[in-house]
Amino acid sequence: MVDSKERDSEDSFFDKFKRFKINNVPEKKSSETIDQALLNQLAYNEKIQIAITSIIASASLTVSKFIIAIYTNSLGLLSEGMHSGLDVLAALMTLYAIRISRKPPDPEHNYGYAKFESLTSLGAVLLLFIVAGWIFYEGLERIFFKQVVPEITVFSFGILIVSIVVDYGRSRALYKVAGKYGSQAIEADALHFRVDMLTSFVVLVGLAIVYFLGIPNADAYSAITVAGLIVYTSLGLGRRTLDVLLDKAPKGIQGQIHESITGFEGIKKAHSIRVRKVGKDTFVDLHIEVPRIFTHDKAHRIATSVEYKIKNEILPNSDVVVHVDAVEDYLTETIKDKIRLISEDFPSIKNVHSIYLSNIVVNETSDRSKNNETGENSLQLLHLYLDVQMDDKLSFKIAHGVVDDFEKKIKEEVQNIKRITTHIETDLDIESSVGREEMADQTFLERIKKMALSIEGVSDCDEISLVYVKNELHITLTIKINPLSIKSQDRSSDSIPSSSSNPDDSLSVEKAHDISTQVQNLLLENTNAARVIVHAEPA
Repeated sequence: MVDSKERDSEDSFFDKFKRFKINNVPEKKSSETIDQALLNQLAYNEKIQIAITSIIASASLTVSKFIIAIYTNSLGLLSEGMHSGLDVLAALMTLYAIRISRKPPDPEHNYGYAKFESLTSLGAVLLLFIVAGWIFYEGLERIFFKQVVPEITVFSFGILIVSIVVDYGRSRALYKVAGKYGSQAIEADALHFRVDMLTSFVVLVGLAIVYFLGIPNADAYSAITVAGLIVYTSLGLGRRTLDVLLDKAPKGIQGQIHESITGFEGIKKAHSIRVRKVGKDTFVDLHIEVPRIFTHDKAHRIATSVEYKIKNEILPNSDVVVHVDAVEDYLTETIKDKIRLISEDFPSIKNVHSIYLSNIVVNETSDRSKNNETGENSLQLLHLYLDVQMDDKLSFKIAHGVVDDFEKKIKEEVQNIKRITTHIETDLDIESSVGREEMADQTFLERIKKMALSIEGVSDCDEISLVYVKNELHITLTIKINPLSIKSQDRSSDSIPSSSSNPDDSLSVEKAHDISTQVQNLLLENTNAARVIVHAEPA
């Protein structure tokens, strides 16, 4: 039987380390953040574990290769020993990079420290180039300037075979973790072991040629081959590392993002798409153009939809920032829209309403008429009249000056508006605009109902209310419209395509509005009401 103390002693350092780290994850406010913190901690533990085992493996191989290289005087083995020694240094750099890169973003490093892994990777590549240069130089020395005959023993072959097996296992494990967590530092470490495996094989072949064929320079040639392999494999990682450090966007990703959001309803254009990688994280920011008449809420919903699509369909788990540009839309923006938008440039103007336009047809002579035989040019201009609500604390002189500037800007942006008549009124708050509803004389109610029923198409009238707002009478009522009570020629003028034979379907909104307006005008003319609101329903 194995007691608990023995079992504890058999636990690996990494198991204890992992349990300690998991148990010491800081408390979060929600289950989602707790899960993410736990996943981040497990990822960190796995990367630390793989880095430490790489250090142990590299150190063991380095010592063995150096001892045998010195004993046999083999440049190939010496180059392998130096390469393995460099692997130890690279693994230590990787371990340090992992610890630094997991630090959270701070005010000075808004995107975190993940790029520290890329810097470490670049440093490891530079070290590989230095070692490759030395090996290449020493190989040329032995080939052309000095004769060195290595002493081959069974240990020479043995250490190389063991090295190939260990390097293969470590490189596979490292590449797996590097791909899983997007760690360039671990990828650089994996590259070291992969190159180690290849170079060990080359040196093994070189020593075999020296031993069996008696060609002393084969050892030097194998060393030069090792240097070439180191340079070749390091160039690829160096290029990828520089791409990350220089914020190179993944190939074709900008076009893919642009194409995926161009079809969104309401988006006129997408531009300034930028993508950058920081460690395993991808950051995206872009601009979308939407019509300026959209509400803030609608524009925000569109931006959120774009963000969701990129995060879930193109770049999973990316960080996306969508900037919304409000632009003029010549196809959908009306003159009334333009006027309301212009009013937003004047803080003293609280609201504009009751906007109406009428046509003015004039004949004017201008310099352009020289190209016209008659000398007259027919222009269609507009007369704008509207109500402008102003802050009631303003003096009339200041308010009038603001309105003058408002009218001037309207004429600049809507060039066919020639005349503007503005009615200035105070900005009513909610309390001052709340009216009081009073019981009306039954005779007066019957009179209102009779006037409403006198309009062709109105079959009933009810829910009549009398409301006083600032001592002004407002009348509200509901009318029911029966299409059958309207003359057939009036109904036939409403060209409403319908597959239904139901006469209710033949009445257009335009005709219903016309009937409501007739009721409204009749009541305004025959009562002292300042306002009449007519609600229409189908009979």
